[in-house]
Amino acid sequence: MAHDSASVSGTSTPSIPQRSTLVGQVRDILRNGIRQGTWIKYLPGELHLSRQFQVSRMTLRAALETLGRDGWVTSSQGCRRRIIKRRLSPISPQSTKRIVLITAVPVAQMWSLHLLHVDGLREKLASAGYELDVHVSPACFSRTPEAALERLEREKTAAAWVLLNSTAPLQRWFMERKRPCLIVGARHFGIKLPSIGTDYHGLGCHAAGQFLRRRHRQLAVLIPNEEKAGHTNTVAGFRETCSKVNGAEVRVVRHDGTPAGLRQCLDVMMRNSPPTGLLVALPQFTLGTVTALTDAGMDVGREISIIARDSDPYLEFVVPTIARYDIDVSLFVQKLSRIVLVIVRGGVAPVRDTLLVPEFVPGKTLGQLLTQNSSGR
Repeated sequence: MAHDSASVSGTSTPSIPQRSTLVGQVRDILRNGIRQGTWIKYLPGELHLSRQFQVSRMTLRAALETLGRDGWVTSSQGCRRRIIKRRLSPISPQSTKRIVLITAVPVAQMWSLHLLHVDGLREKLASAGYELDVHVSPACFSRTPEAALERLEREKTAAAWVLLNSTAPLQRWFMERKRPCLIVGARHFGIKLPSIGTDYHGLGCHAAGQFLRRRHRQLAVLIPNEEKAGHTNTVAGFRETCSKVNGAEVRVVRHDGTPAGLRQCLDVMMRNSPPTGLLVALPQFTLGTVTALTDAGMDVGREISIIARDSDPYLEFVVPTIARYDIDVSLFVQKLSRIVLVIVRGGVAPVRDTLLVPEFVPGKTLGQLLTQNSSGR
């Protein structure tokens, strides 16, 4: 599923053909898609189209050969088919009703909060007469996304683009080409695009304060080893608050995002000057951290305190209850869809960060620091 051309679309996705006269129906769907501007310069690759239409490569190739004989497409060995016939008035970004959301993670594997955002945005846009096309492309999130993005732009015409949890190179590409775009998450330094996300700098400041008020001085922030502005902002806010308290020390601990990598990282951290307060980014890693430390015999909430930077419904069922930060999903979706609609309707979305302040939810994983004798350290 994580291929560059993979796409999960809204109402723009061509219907799946019936099993009778299969070649002819695939040909008609492709031809109608070309007429409607679903594909502009090139058709997607055969593997993507066969999966999308749920037909064999043999059936798809027969339909493509028919289109070729009729003068709709042309091809050369090793290259995707180029569209020859096009609609007389090509779709412009101002006239299309499609908004393309770019993500590195397939919908089925998304963090549930992101899934709620995507579903909510799709519903809001549909009620306004627009459709959301979710495009899955890890290549767009690489250090050099230019080729993947140019290929995507050739294949799809969009009234606006939405970047979910994006990297600096991806954001910079859209900024430099002045495409109508909204960042969902934090924008990187020097990027001048509108964004909406969580106030991670303020969250980092608040989380540090929660630990410091409970006499914790050996603190750590546990984050995945990825270049995301939200992680940078979290650490900056956390350090800022701790710098105002004598004796407070902060470590940034990075892991590779795998269960084994997380456990190894925790093992090393707890052997070498273990922290008494730990802020953990992303709910799956919070759950992994709590279970790993509990399995190691630690009393979470007494020997070590943990705050989850990000929440998820399943964290409500964890014992001990997890101290965490919650975002109002409905409010986030409302603000997100409002900004997108301003962009697609030709308005000007200001280049600024729309930041939502999360609510702190206390839990038993956050406790008062024990004395040296009672903690056993």
